[in-house]
Amino acid sequence: MRLSVLASLLCACFLTACATVDKGPPYFPTEDVENPGVIVVAEPLETPPPAPEIPAPREPEPALPEEPLILEPIIVAPDIEPNLWYDTLEGWQEADHRPAMVAFRRSCESFLKADSEKPLNPNLPEYGHYRDWIPSCERLQFLGNSEREARAFFESEFAPLTLEAEGKKEGLLTGYYEPEIDVRLAPDRTFYEPILAEPKKKSVLKLPRAKLNATSSRVIAYGRPIDVFFMQIQGSGRIKYKEGRSLRAAYANNNGRPYKSIGKVLVDRGEMTLEQASKQSIEKWMKDNGYVKMRELMNQNPRYIFFKEQAIGDGEGPRGAMQVPLTDMGSIAIDPRYHPYGTLAWLETTLPQKGGDYRGKPARILVTAQDTGSAIRGPLRGDLFFGSGDEAGARAGVMKHPVRWTIFVPKHIAPQTSPIS
Repeated sequence: MRLSVLASLLCACFLTACATVDKGPPYFPTEDVENPGVIVVAEPLETPPPAPEIPAPREPEPALPEEPLILEPIIVAPDIEPNLWYDTLEGWQEADHRPAMVAFRRSCESFLKADSEKPLNPNLPEYGHYRDWIPSCERLQFLGNSEREARAFFESEFAPLTLEAEGKKEGLLTGYYEPEIDVRLAPDRTFYEPILAEPKKKSVLKLPRAKLNATSSRVIAYGRPIDVFFMQIQGSGRIKYKEGRSLRAAYANNNGRPYKSIGKVLVDRGEMTLEQASKQSIEKWMKDNGYVKMRELMNQNPRYIFFKEQAIGDGEGPRGAMQVPLTDMGSIAIDPRYHPYGTLAWLETTLPQKGGDYRGKPARILVTAQDTGSAIRGPLRGDLFFGSGDEAGARAGVMKHPVRWTIFVPKHIAPQTSPIS
């Protein structure tokens, strides 16, 4: 579970490491929830808390689509043989399919544990049953992860189908990433914003952002206010203690309040224009306007995310809604009403090559559906996972481009080949 970087152009999507706030008190003063008016500071921890075991994958709940999907073979003439399907996919031979192969292996871990007789989603018969996908997963266990093997695997196992929905073939692709932020065990002048674990009391769990503080729940660590705020937008992040240990702050729960873009608030107030709105601009505004106004602005977004500690596996990203680790440039967040978790899509889009590259370059990429987000709605909407850290964040922050989808399904359940009119 996660919040999208780009719910809209102003959905706090410009996420890189942020500047130190140099105005305000030496630590964030907090008010006792049960004793209004009593100001306290949580006791600092002596050592970073241990990381609990990562939960086992869980089967996602089926969802009901609002619009029908139209899936058709990609061939343009009836005499093209199925083994030549991929010759019609522009850029297929040149693309690197290894990230998608790594991601699909992780999807298979979930598929192989599922009831083979169940459909991936009973409301989406186009995607078949788990038994239709399991043979491919079993074959994948005997392959390496070279470019040649990855391309040959997908070509041999799946049929590409053009996707049309809501009378359109083109949708929107945005990007998200996992921040890396510095934290401290005890609050100081720079690191004073608490990263909270999920409260035990339901009454506290439902409080708006303005009412939550270091006394509301167990404090995992303290970070810079802007870092913590934007990590909540992402829904997870890597936290680096001064003592040298790194953990993942994984999504645990939210307070059930609606999300509100603080970038849009500033635009509506006339503090900046739509074109000027960026994370960097928001950071500068906060620094220039001081602690009180910074706090008031952040409180305009009542939604609050609670976290839990997780160990960081070698090369593993955060766990998405499918409860498998996300893969850099191989995992995508989708609307599960239209695309079951674990399924594959070939995307024709534009990708930024570096931070600030709003124009980007035409690109084609194979991805696996493993996550979702509150802003990811509709069959043609996607959110690409760029990875962890500042560089990934700089690219994800400028990712907002049209996309055309080609859906992959096991060959034996694909629609019969016919020319596309």
